[in-house]
Amino acid sequence: MSANIEYERDRLVVLRIRGELKKSELDAAQTEAAREIAARGPVRLLVLLKNFIGWERGEQWGDTDFFFSHRNDFEKIAVVGPSRWEPQILAFTGAGLRKGPVKFFSEANEPKARAWLAE
Repeated sequence: MSANIEYERDRLVVLRIRGELKKSELDAAQTEAAREIAARGPVRLLVLLKNFIGWERGEQWGDTDFFFSHRNDFEKIAVVGPSRWEPQILAFTGAGLRKGPVKFFSEANEPKARAWLAE
């Protein structure tokens, strides 16, 4: 599985993505996150990209239902991964279009990302 979602204390949701992100796995993670949001309210999201090689080709990535339904339910989003993916990831997460800020951190900066989310 390339996408795995975990829940930590203080409404922190951690999404771990390895290799190629498949649309079906992202959809499943979004469904799980929506349940967490419904139960606890707005959350902070930490996305950890490990050996990320991009998005599954041939899938319809233009589905914006989750984004528009939950764009105000994320207090902050921090993404940790290879710097070469920063522009695409910020566009994919809707940085600048959400109520909460989205910030990208290089791979070595997971502790900084967690500290920023905790602020």
